[in-house]
Amino acid sequence: MQQKSDWFRQPLLTDVPPRATRGARLLILAAWLAVTLWMVAHHVPWRDEVRAYSLMQMGQSWPDMFRVVHGEGHPYLWYILLKAGNDLFGVREVLPAVGFLVAAAAGSLLALRAPFRLGLIAILLFSLHLGFDYSVVSRNYGISALVLFAIAAFYARIRDSLWFGLLLLLLCNTNAPSVFLAGAFFLYRMMELWGERPGWRSRSVLVLATNGALMLLGVLLCFLAIYPPANDAAAAVNRVPLNAQTLLPGIIDGYRSFAALGFHNAPQLANLFIVLSIAVFARRRPAVVAAAAAFVTLKLFFFFGFPAAFRHAALLLMFLVALLWVEGDKRAAGPVAERDEDHGLLSLVARWGFVLLLAMESVMYVRGPVAGLVAGRPWSGAKELAAILERPEYKDAPLIVEPDALGESVVYWTGKPFYLLRQQRFGTVTPFSMTGRKEMSLDDILGSARQLHAATGRPVVIAMERDLRTVKPGRYDVMYADYMTFTPQNIARFQAGTRRIAAIRDAFGDERYDIYVYPR
Repeated sequence: MQQKSDWFRQPLLTDVPPRATRGARLLILAAWLAVTLWMVAHHVPWRDEVRAYSLMQMGQSWPDMFRVVHGEGHPYLWYILLKAGNDLFGVREVLPAVGFLVAAAAGSLLALRAPFRLGLIAILLFSLHLGFDYSVVSRNYGISALVLFAIAAFYARIRDSLWFGLLLLLLCNTNAPSVFLAGAFFLYRMMELWGERPGWRSRSVLVLATNGALMLLGVLLCFLAIYPPANDAAAAVNRVPLNAQTLLPGIIDGYRSFAALGFHNAPQLANLFIVLSIAVFARRRPAVVAAAAAFVTLKLFFFFGFPAAFRHAALLLMFLVALLWVEGDKRAAGPVAERDEDHGLLSLVARWGFVLLLAMESVMYVRGPVAGLVAGRPWSGAKELAAILERPEYKDAPLIVEPDALGESVVYWTGKPFYLLRQQRFGTVTPFSMTGRKEMSLDDILGSARQLHAATGRPVVIAMERDLRTVKPGRYDVMYADYMTFTPQNIARFQAGTRRIAAIRDAFGDERYDIYVYPR
């Protein structure tokens, strides 16, 4: 009865060392690795994954690669990993392999070293973040989880060494939002040291200052990699001006920051659950200050910079998990009396609030990508479109995709450029630019197809995101202030000049197409 009561009061941290449950932890890890490998094997990479891979390939050398990816919005670390893998193996499978290996390392640290209960470890692994967005989807956000977990796992050993600063430098160069997580972790160590009251010339203070310099170097490297932005349309379209009138809305906003965690219909609930999660550290001053700092800075970054999708918002969850990990290790190493100090109602509600927040991500994982894959629905329709292009009659056919960006993932399978409508040239990566053709109609697509057919003598394959049989006439913002106009007349002209040969509409993501051929 006592054991059940302890579990109810403390659903997050275990009272036994991880090695005592090593067998169960290995079993959970093996199950997760097997499921994740199955999902990776059936995953069709979408445009944001393929974009980084295509950009990396555009660089003929290492210096050239850094030039090509400069200003893309991400620091260099992910491109370095992809380039190294590509130089070693030279196959497209490098993309999912690197993503999976990063996730496997993060998941192994979590499963085998974290001072969490087995149920919490399972919830974390089988979640939309560690189970899909940071593992199956091959992007740079999984590196953040790995670095955060490495800091947490070895914190007691590295906090007074330069390894701490080096890991913070790496964290700054995983993705732009993680700069704020690095700052929050540095703040955590600074608050710890403040409580210890060392002398100003003590080794701990000198190491902290050096680690701060390393972190600032990481911030500088990240800034130099992403600024100035190469895609001016993408950089400008979602930005909110920073002034006295927008600061308060930025603080209280829920939709642009953390609604993607599963609160789209009630975004303020996201703020409530995260505040409850931060309250887990209520009696641990360094931890609660660091968690609150990460929450506020990320919230403002997402509000004034760009709205957070799930992959961005979940970075805060990974930081809170890492912080809980560090505090859990402290709790295990401290006096037994300290383990029972937080038994108030607020602590109980906060712990279970955090459990529910994490469990929500597991529900999203099962109901989303897992259910889609079981039902035979790929994440993207790009592989099916590439298969059509491999048919003998379309082997050398130029490809047009509307909107342009939805063609990037097809390049991964064909290795061939497609025609960028708004830039009027062939390419593998879509510039999100204010200088391209911002206003287009179906007549423009038909005119481009006519020109390509005349120039090549080949049929032209056209992939349309919108279903012309059901689309309502109007002017649509298809991506980053690029507009496409549909009218009954231009729909009729397009259908009269082309032949619809396929519909790829089963994809779970947004890369779904109707396929047309010109001339009819």
